[in-house]
Amino acid sequence: MLDLADLWFLAAATSDPWDSSIFSGLDSDHRFGVMLAAMVFLSGIIISLAYFISSWASGVHRRRVEADLKRDMLDRGMSADEIVKVIESSAPPEGAASRWVDSWCKGKK
Repeated sequence: MLDLADLWFLAAATSDPWDSSIFSGLDSDHRFGVMLAAMVFLSGIIISLAYFISSWASGVHRRRVEADLKRDMLDRGMSADEIVKVIESSAPPEGAASRWVDSWCKGKK
């Protein structure tokens, strides 16, 4: 004989778990499309955040290395003019936007 726990299991197995959610009006094909679009959107957000965080960390590292270089040159007894020549003769920025900003800023001097 079936007891109450078995009947609850049968009722839960036959009902659609998506009926009580925001997807209640969608069939399975539409739900798949909505879920796929949501995953693509969230992946884009995660990738964008990773890019911005890595760019920030790279900038912090670059500024720290440049400050250490300046401190080392001062300890060696170099003048401020010599330090400026060394810093300005460093390799140009790698990105196209960075090169454009760098060239634009050099024109303002």
